Amino acid sequence: MTAAASGEREMRIARYYDNRSVRVETAERPGIGDGEVLVRVMACGICGSDALEWFRVPKAPRILGHEISGVVARSRSDRYREGDRVVVRNQVPCGRCYACEHGHHAVCEDQVEIGPGGMAEYVRVPTEVVAAGMWPLAAALSFAQGALAEPLACVLHSQRLAGIAAHHGVLVLGCGAFGLMHLQVARAAGVSRIVAVDGIVHRRQVAAEWGAATLSPGEDVAAAVRAANGGRLADLVIVATGAADALATASSAVARHGTVLLFGAPDPDVALPISLNQLFWRRELTVVSSYGAGDVDFAESLALIEDGLVDPDRIISHVVPLSEVQKGFDLVTNPQESIKVVLDVAR
Repeated sequence: MTAAASGEREMRIARYYDNRSVRVETAERPGIGDGEVLVRVMACGICGSDALEWFRVPKAPRILGHEISGVVARSRSDRYREGDRVVVRNQVPCGRCYACEHGHHAVCEDQVEIGPGGMAEYVRVPTEVVAAGMWPLAAALSFAQGALAEPLACVLHSQRLAGIAAHHGVLVLGCGAFGLMHLQVARAAGVSRIVAVDGIVHRRQVAAEWGAATLSPGEDVAAAVRAANGGRLADLVIVATGAADALATASSAVARHGTVLLFGAPDPDVALPISLNQLFWRRELTVVSSYGAGDVDFAESLALIEDGLVDPDRIISHVVPLSEVQKGFDLVTNPQESIKVVLDVAR
């Protein structure tokens, strides 16, 4: 094989070893079979979960990336043509396991996945994902904006599980990318009374622009919630941070028969500073956790972006070339200046 031919079969990838070692390397470009699609990745978000070392390092080295938009480079499916702009899920439910049979597709026990992850120039999209995990990306949206469809779908899925309603008073703990998306999705659902808490000033500023009463973690959160919610504590508290003390804050600020939505994930060895008695006794609380999203959530997430009900440009703080992927991870792990970091995989 000539050097030129070998180069045509290779692609750049970002291989994750740990948060301080994410290297640009080369790998063989994936082939595709009948019914499959090869997508040239144009943008891939760096999710906060990509930087959870306790979760990622035991499985390293690997090519991460599940917030993907791109262009169909080659198609052996009649659903998509070369040149189509698309958003791609990294996995879809099998439809056969116990969880799928009972409607819990987000926690399917045998997901069908793309290969490799989206921090690569090309991904192979299996037939199942082509059928249930790809959507056209409107020409009016940038690839970076399209990359927000997956995390936004996860927000929609979680709020659906939590039963959010327009009359609720909502408290959002954590104003990173997910917290800010929660805020905008709640507003799109008709919620008008929202309090948002974060320790970083510029994140609070964005939340305030979108109509939330804001404060830092050291302030009296329960009092702020009562002031914003007609004297009541929060009907729904969204924990969009992995900070260990967030659950204690949630407990102090949630109303009786309210709901606490656990969206952020603390390190598994961190002891939570709250007892179950303190959380539940005589309060009839509902505690909901969520993972991933479903087909309807993806379709709705794209519609929210297209209709301007969610503003991805205010959430995306940095677009970083794939060649500088380590800088992207540094911004995610030290977020004093960042909110959402997206990789420009074409650069």
